[in-house]
Amino acid sequence: MAENTLRQALNNVVIEGVLLEKRMELKGDKEEDKYITGELDIRVKENEVHTVRVFSKKYKSDGSENKSFPGLLTVLEEYKSVAEFGEEEADKVRVSRGNIQLNEYYGQDGQLRSYPSIRTNFINRVDVAKEGFEPRAEFEVELFVKSVREETDKEGNETGRAVLDGYIPLFGGIVIPFTFKVNQEGAEYVLDNYETGQTVSIYGDIINHHEKIVKKKESAFGKDKEIISNNTIREYLVTGGFEPYDEDDEKAYDPELIKKALVERETYLEELKNRDKDAKKETKKGGFGSKSKSSKKPEINPDDLPF
Repeated sequence: MAENTLRQALNNVVIEGVLLEKRMELKGDKEEDKYITGELDIRVKENEVHTVRVFSKKYKSDGSENKSFPGLLTVLEEYKSVAEFGEEEADKVRVSRGNIQLNEYYGQDGQLRSYPSIRTNFINRVDVAKEGFEPRAEFEVELFVKSVREETDKEGNETGRAVLDGYIPLFGGIVIPFTFKVNQEGAEYVLDNYETGQTVSIYGDIINHHEKIVKKKESAFGKDKEIISNNTIREYLVTGGFEPYDEDDEKAYDPELIKKALVERETYLEELKNRDKDAKKETKKGGFGSKSKSSKKPEINPDDLPF
């Protein structure tokens, strides 16, 4: 690429389902400081619920109103969830411009916790009579490939699927690492054609299946014992994709720019670690809100990166 900065990748999530619960708040003491933040749970089918995060300030830095704010205010004040109004009155909703991000923080043990997060500021009611209703959770993403490998189970046996690791460039030149699973139909193509350093475009389904399994163990006397276990599957499953971009394609990411962004990411994580550490110290002291101490930037050699 001829550009010196990373362009924002195609990163789109569509979720359509029943509004199960909303946890949203309007905050800010002054009118110019008001903002909406929170989460919504959307059920796409039995035992499968997706949480989306929202955040919008009322005003931009230039004083103009954010276009997304009135829409989120309508969701907050008018949309009906199952939790509040019951199944019959709950709204069916569609997220049409969501995107994949990461929720990251450092735990008490000093280890990084990193979880996929879906964010959006655009939620609409579904007019079933006019539009129909198609519950689903889907993604379409451009990815800079880090590695491709066959998936194995806990016993080391191949599942027939593939694991695709890569980096998604976000707004402002930020990159996040992300792992996708590739279904059996596409695994062979991905393993044979996707290579480290390539830019690819993929799409598929977001799976967040949670099921409680109850089994009964017959007792020698009295009531049979119930054994309860939980089966949870969380993954981004690739069901289709396109040929890798040619190296001279203007949309193909420059590996050197990806390396630079990863070095900046490591610096950010080091600062986050120190900030979380300082916050925990202040919490123990009974205070909060102090500025984090300046941290030394980690020494990272871009040549050690895997491409």
